[in-house]
Order: sequence, then C-alpha cells, then structure tokens
Amino acid sequence: MLSAIEDRRLAGTIDYIVYSADFPTTVDIPDAQKKFFAKSESLGFRVDDNFKRRFFPAASINSLTYFAAESIHSPADTLGLENNHYCRIPVERMLRNPFGGATQKEFLRSIESFEKEPTDPLFESAYSALVRMYKQNPGQAAVLYWLAKFAAKQGDEKAATRWMTRAVGMGWSDRAGTLVDPDFASITDPVFKGIVKRMPNYGREETASRAFRQVYQWAPNGMQNRTAGQGERYFLSTVLAVTRNDGNSEAEALRQLQRSINADFTKPLGQFYFSSTNDVRSNARKRTFQKAVNALQDLGHQAQIIKQTLPQEKTDVIGISTGTPTYSMEKSGSSILPGAICENLTSYGGRLGDPRGQTPLSEFIRYGAAGSCGTVVEPLALQQKFPSPTIHVHYARGCSLAESFYQSIHGPFQTLIVGDALCQPFATPPMVEVSGLSPLETVSGPIQIAFDTAESPVRVAGMQLFLDGTIVRSDPSFEPIDFDSQKLSDGYHEIRIVFVAGNEIETSSRSILPILVNNNNLSCELSSKNPACGINDTIAIEIEARGAEQIQLFQHQRLLKTIAGPAGECEIAAKDLGRGPTSVQAIAMIGDQQIASKPLALMINGPILETKPRTGKKTGS
Repeated sequence: MLSAIEDRRLAGTIDYIVYSADFPTTVDIPDAQKKFFAKSESLGFRVDDNFKRRFFPAASINSLTYFAAESIHSPADTLGLENNHYCRIPVERMLRNPFGGATQKEFLRSIESFEKEPTDPLFESAYSALVRMYKQNPGQAAVLYWLAKFAAKQGDEKAATRWMTRAVGMGWSDRAGTLVDPDFASITDPVFKGIVKRMPNYGREETASRAFRQVYQWAPNGMQNRTAGQGERYFLSTVLAVTRNDGNSEAEALRQLQRSINADFTKPLGQFYFSSTNDVRSNARKRTFQKAVNALQDLGHQAQIIKQTLPQEKTDVIGISTGTPTYSMEKSGSSILPGAICENLTSYGGRLGDPRGQTPLSEFIRYGAAGSCGTVVEPLALQQKFPSPTIHVHYARGCSLAESFYQSIHGPFQTLIVGDALCQPFATPPMVEVSGLSPLETVSGPIQIAFDTAESPVRVAGMQLFLDGTIVRSDPSFEPIDFDSQKLSDGYHEIRIVFVAGNEIETSSRSILPILVNNNNLSCELSSKNPACGINDTIAIEIEARGAEQIQLFQHQRLLKTIAGPAGECEIAAKDLGRGPTSVQAIAMIGDQQIASKPLALMINGPILETKPRTGKKTGS
C-alpha cells in the first residue's frame, strides 16, 4: 500500500487510508509486544502480569495503519497509552514538552533561564535559543508563547505582541490562563490586550482542535514541529464497514455511508448526549462530561448529561457517549441523525465475532450513526483506549469524523473505528468560483483558469492543483493560471483543484474539471452497448484509437485487457469489476504518446444483502 503511494507519486498528498468491509479487523502483534516490554523495562517500568494484560498483543487494522511508520520501523511504538501525539492534551502540559531528545533538553534549559534577570547573559542566550527553535519549528505554539514571556520580561511590548500573535495563529487558545499569567501583568499595549481578549477560549482543558495532514509532524505536546526527528507522522484510518460476524448487513452499511455523505456541511440541529450511570464503564469518563457539555454549549450546540444508558424517545441524537455492556437502540425509542458519532466504552464492542454477550459497535451503525468504535480485545477499562468526550467538541468545530476520533484517543492501538472517515457535518468549506474551463470541454493551445473567492464563507488560504492525480502546483495566491495544453498528450485529462480554508480546521473543497485535449487530432474512444448489467453478465466493450499500435483497458490502476492494433472488442466478466458504479478507461499507444479515453461509466447490479451476518468464531476472520 505504501509502495503504491510512492509509485504513483502521491507521497505527501494522501491523508486517509480507509478499508472496505472485507478486511480483517484484528491483527496479532506478538513481536511488537515483545519489543515494547523490553523497551519498557529499559525505562524502569515493572513489566509484571498486570502490565502485560494492558498491552495484549493484538491491534486493530486501522490503528496499525495510523501508526504506519512505527508499525514498519519501530513496532514497539505502536503500543502505549499516550503514544498518539495528534491527540489533544491539557494546555498546561503543552508548554513543557514540545520536543524530544537533545532539543527538548535545550528547550528545558532555556525556559529554566527565564528566572534569571533580563540582563543576565544566560537569559539572553536562552532567548536566542528559543528564537532559533522557532525558526526551525514555526508552528510550535509553546516556543512562541515562551518567546512572548521572555520579551515581556525584557519590557519589549511590541516583541511580546508579535510573538503572542503568532502563538494564537498556531493554536494557542488558553485565554483564561494567559489573562492571569503574571509575566504579562505589566503590559499596557492595547494591541496585546486586544489579541488576548479576542483569543479563542478553549480553556485549560485541551489544546485546540487542529486539522490533520499526513505531512504534519506532531510533537509530544500535540503541536507541529518541522525539523527532522522532532515529530510523528500518521495516516488517518477507519474501516468503512464490517459485513461479517457481528457486523452489519451490506444494505445497512450502504445506507449508513449514503446518510453520512449526505450529512456533510449540513450543520444538523441535534443534541449531544452523555450517559452518566453507576456502571463502571460510565464512571471511567463521567468526570469530563460536564466540560464537554460546556464546550459544546459555548459553540451554540445543545448537549446534556443523562442518567440513562441511552437517550429515551429522542429524535434529535447527533452524538452519544455511553458506557454499558449491552444496549438497544430499538428499545430506547430514539433516532440518530445523519452524521452522528455514537460510541460506547465497554470491553468487547470491537471484538466482532466474539462479543462475549456484549453489544457490538455495529448496533449504532445499524441505526444510522456515521461512525462508532470499540476495542478488539479486553482493554481493562483504560480511558486512554477510548475517545474522550471531547470527540464531539472536535466534531462540532468542523473536524472530520476520523480527525475527531484520533484527536480524542491517547492510545488507539486496540481501538477499531468503523464509519465514514471523511464525514464533516459541522464544517464550513471554502467556496471558490472557477472560470475559464467547462467540464469535458475540448481544448487546444494555451488556456487560462481564473478564480473568484469573494463569495466564500471562510477565508481561503490557498489551493493545490492536481493533473491526472499528481500534484503539480501549490499556491497561496489566486492569480489566474496560464496553462499550455500543448504540453499534454491528446485525449482525456483531469484537472482537480483543492481549496483550503485559512483556519485551524483547514476544511477543503474541490473543483474537478475533466478536459479533452486536441492539439494533434489524436483520440481514443471507448463504448459499450450494455454499460448497465447484472453481476453474472458479461460486458462487451468496443475500443478504437486510429493509428494505435496497442490499446490497454484499465479499471482505475488495474489492467484488464490488452488489444493489439488500432481497434477491437473485448468482453469483461461483470463479477470481475464488482457490484455498484465503476468505470473503465482505455490508454492507446500512438507513437511515443499515451492517449487516454474518456472514462466509461458502468453500473454492475447485484443483490445487496439485508441479512445480518452470523456470528463467527474468530474476530479477525
């Protein structure tokens, strides 16, 4: 999989790796466990039977994908209860551990020198060291905040204002803590005071919600670093559905995914529910429920703590956090709104095929949730293996479903996450009008693409331009782009432009412009008399490319047939393409050029099973 990303020149542009319904969900990792125990002993931990039970050698498929680099190069680092640096942490911890190794030691020495007088050479040296760290890691808010403190102590209010402005821009959001910080008490600059007053006040509970990109390097304090070795890189990952064992039927899975797709950007008017009962599973998280409720209400959403396992007779459920071995959505009489995250803290919610009498996560999916989670082995009720209640806060701020899950789980290695990773019901996407090209327009010679951001509801920070799936330009400006089609081969090409919002969530939108280039009168045509057929049928496809020595037929990147000469017919078994909508495309070799046809849309009809899958004997089968 990672090799395919490299081979297709997609490194740095793939943020999500999502699995379909037929992959195993549990992966045995005995070698990783052995290395983790050895590493723990070397650090002074007592690796007794109780310690070993916490780190049973099994992981979810999505967590091993999330920790892809560690899974390959340092498997011991996939285990642990606080090894996910993208997870949001208490703000006060953010100021102490932005780095690792020698740089972290230098950082700690620098902030210890803050106690010196401003005229002390050690104070000046520490200030200079922090400036150097900032230049290497401009996204690291902790360094910026300390620079503001150093400047304030020197009496340089303009520098303090400059550093604090940058800290806020990089995610510093503790307005209450900043207001009472004694090191800023003497500052009278109204600009500084205004910055602090307008600071987004997420409080001292957690660092602010942040967008995920695979190229970002996450530091131990949850912020970004840019120097090599000073941050971890991940892939967001979920399983779209599980249609075996105690999972969902195919029909349920498809309905859930369609509901989730339709929920994007709708800003549903629902209520978030937090279940506080006497069950030990509920007690594990109940102390943080009120903080999540307060944060959601500050954002303008309805949220409440209930004394039942599930909300009763409610039609406005947009989020549930509960803790119970068994539950029934049908008996609750409540209905789940499209896009909702509903999750339960229990031992075997993700142990599909052997739930030990507990309700599997598929129950929430069956009744319309966009996503849910559960552990694949006994987690010992450790909170770090389950989402913090602030999962709903990240979601309400506009993060995707996958971003919300991984920002709220400190140690996700045993957590199976099922659902639509990209679902964003509360996000506000940028809106950009693109002119100069129309979809499937035939073009020749030079063309120009222009952009208008005036009507966008959010500031647009930049764009990325992809040609045939490969990024060719990344630009923060929106000046017109001059494009010479003569540099392209004749035939079909796809221009895809991704626009990114200029805020912490970095919501994206896209404009897809397929074009037909004709500079040399070369073309490849693809047609079928039965583009819609049954799963047991054969599809007849006709291909023609005048002057071609060879024509190849592909389904995405998979080669299906090769035809010698400029034209021909071929038959494809529909079952080889799979049920549902798909497409095929022909690539003709004419001289030294590859001429692509317009993709041919196909629909393969087959039975969608309503039957719930039977319980199996193995969780990973």
